[in-house]
Amino acid sequence: MDSRTIGNLFVIGFDGLSLDNELRDLLSDLNPSGVVLFSRNIEDPAQVARLNCDLQTFAQKELKQPGLFIGVDQEGGRVQRLVEPFSVFPSSLELASTDDPGASVRQFALTTARELRLAGFNLNFVPVLDVLARLDQVESSVIGDRSYGFDPGIVTVLGGIVIEAMRSCGVIPCCKHFPGHGGTRVDSHTDLPVDRRDLTTLERSDLIPFRDAVNRGVEMVMTAHVVYTALDRQRPGTLSTAVVEGLLRQQMGYDGAVITDDLDMAAVAIDYSAEERGMMALRAGVDLLLVCRQPLAALAARSRIMEAVQDGEIARGRIDKSLSRVRKLKTQYASSMRPCDERLVREHFGLHRA
Repeated sequence: MDSRTIGNLFVIGFDGLSLDNELRDLLSDLNPSGVVLFSRNIEDPAQVARLNCDLQTFAQKELKQPGLFIGVDQEGGRVQRLVEPFSVFPSSLELASTDDPGASVRQFALTTARELRLAGFNLNFVPVLDVLARLDQVESSVIGDRSYGFDPGIVTVLGGIVIEAMRSCGVIPCCKHFPGHGGTRVDSHTDLPVDRRDLTTLERSDLIPFRDAVNRGVEMVMTAHVVYTALDRQRPGTLSTAVVEGLLRQQMGYDGAVITDDLDMAAVAIDYSAEERGMMALRAGVDLLLVCRQPLAALAARSRIMEAVQDGEIARGRIDKSLSRVRKLKTQYASSMRPCDERLVREHFGLHRA
């Protein structure tokens, strides 16, 4: 097993608006399974379509991959990387508060998925299945209006609509943040949140939407950088065997792809090096390591994992299992990995070349 094979365990972010030589070199070296785009990578529909087309063409011709996961956070509200002339929508909580929440969420999901596919995306990190602990804590909860609310039944139904709509349009849905980020006030971007609620409370609320998503065969689940003391008193969910392998894999029976939240976030970066974060996530049962801002951290983690495989510290079978899930998902969405057509994007948005 060589380093390029190990690279398939990663999904990375990068800087810039185009596939320049620096990005080409990074992709060639790491050989990740996918990339994620942020506002810093997006200027307008034609530009992002050109970038995504170039990324897929490069992956297929130069990296000899079936294609890349090209992901984005397009939730609506305060988390949407694609802005006008792409369709913009209110937050999840606002959609859930309309006269017909199901219709509102379905319109959001279908419109968003169609535009994502047109522009060359095949992965959207939605739905947010976090259940707010209390409705009157929207302002203090870090998730806040990104959630569909405090009623797990409503979150389940609306989240299910998003999952089905995304996959119907050829976009991979990724539900987040397992096993639930709705009961914390601390932002995992800046510190490590701790959820001290008991397991019965989690089972009756936070886990309900995720169980439904698993039963629907959701293609991907993103873990939360939160310590759940009822499950693991020391390690955040992303790095916890009890949370990923124990709860999600064994108890809930999930065998799809599991991806970390961004491993550059302070919640996990404060106490662990890039090498430690990658190793611990894999041991916990994760398949894909998301590194959004520091490509060098991904390369360092890749080297450590490679060393661990060579030394027998991590069984090759463990890596093969994750790579098999990745290949299966890429095969399932093969048609969504074809390079997009910038011309169609220009026509759709009424854009003209300068």
